[in-house]
Amino acid sequence: MEKMIRFVYAFSLFIFFQGYLNAQIITNRVIVANGGAYADPDDFVTLSAFDPNSGITETLASIFTQSVQGLFVHDGFAFVAAQDSLAKINIDEGTIEAIIALPGVNKLTVYQDKLLVSRQYPVTSDFVQIRSLHDLSLIASFPEISDESWEILVAGDTAYVSVAGGWAATTGKMAVLDVNTNTFIREINFGETAMGIGASFLEENNILFVCKTPWGGSSGTIIKYNILTCGYEQTQLPLVFGDAAGILSGKLFLVINQGIGMIDTETLTVINANLITNPFSNLEITGLTIDVVQGKIYVNYSWWIEPQGTGIIYDLDGVELGNYEVGISAEEVAIDYRFFMGNDLLNKIENAVYPNPCSDFLFIGHLPENAGLQMFDIYGNLTTELVSDGNPAFSMDVRNFSPGVYFLKIFEHNPGYESEKVIHSKKIIITR
Repeated sequence: MEKMIRFVYAFSLFIFFQGYLNAQIITNRVIVANGGAYADPDDFVTLSAFDPNSGITETLASIFTQSVQGLFVHDGFAFVAAQDSLAKINIDEGTIEAIIALPGVNKLTVYQDKLLVSRQYPVTSDFVQIRSLHDLSLIASFPEISDESWEILVAGDTAYVSVAGGWAATTGKMAVLDVNTNTFIREINFGETAMGIGASFLEENNILFVCKTPWGGSSGTIIKYNILTCGYEQTQLPLVFGDAAGILSGKLFLVINQGIGMIDTETLTVINANLITNPFSNLEITGLTIDVVQGKIYVNYSWWIEPQGTGIIYDLDGVELGNYEVGISAEEVAIDYRFFMGNDLLNKIENAVYPNPCSDFLFIGHLPENAGLQMFDIYGNLTTELVSDGNPAFSMDVRNFSPGVYFLKIFEHNPGYESEKVIHSKKIIITR
């Protein structure tokens, strides 16, 4: 049976952090994967990093194949699906840590120490695999999934896979997997209006699937699937849909009619179909993403042959803020988020929060005199709130906590002020 949860493991946790722990999450760099010129066998896949503070773009690594299908950035590593290869790249060192041959490799996401991989043509079975995050070795395959697969969204320990099929597919489906036990749960056929099912995002209890408009079509579909009830609704709109950047502040940003528009995630109505107009006559939108920390949209404009592409940064109102470098076939862009650990006080607190994992009492040391502490569960619920009594050390009783992942926030408590200064945040694991 599906696990009934409320927050996606990866993307939505960043939104949670933004709300509660914004002082500790930063946008480190923007990672771009370029597929190279389609007709040039010597123009290979490259991975580059754009620093939004300095404006400098650095080439990190090359993968000696062509075309990019997927990119996922996690904990200082970029996982790249490049034609028939799957690579793990250390984006701090610019080194390839692991690379394997994997036909049909497509989209990627992470669950704990597992890398989830969707697959497409030329493979004819095992359209989703789970591989080791460490060395990319195979952990499990899912022969039960009926067709070529695309985006994978992990919420809690459940994965929701967009099963779009190949070019001749006439329906769109969703496969559901338990990624804790590596087992297939079920597959749902959404029907003909779900053709092109792809990008998926979770907002509260709902997953929104964007169904790209089929070639020659004139409409696109949004599917809203409720993970608590397993019910869903489909909204078809007379617009040509492409890839999606993500959801922020109740708005879904996606490619509409070759530009970028916004859809209200509650009503599934169009807010603005022409938020951003493609400024180029010879380039298309080949990749886009939202930086949820800084509230910016990064858009890759490129083509599969010359000329070189261009990356443009926009705010959420569609105002152009700047540029960044991309290459030919700049097919993917992702944000490299990091936890910021700044000064000596933060480092002292980091080393004085123990034990972790914890089963009875959590000890916190090196606290300032006016420290406040809050503990949130993975759903964003506040479970404990305390104000220190002026002592530099404190213990928190967690014996009544359910086992799982929690987030500890330590801040300077200033009575009479609406705002507070977050000085540290940390993931805490409660065990029994």
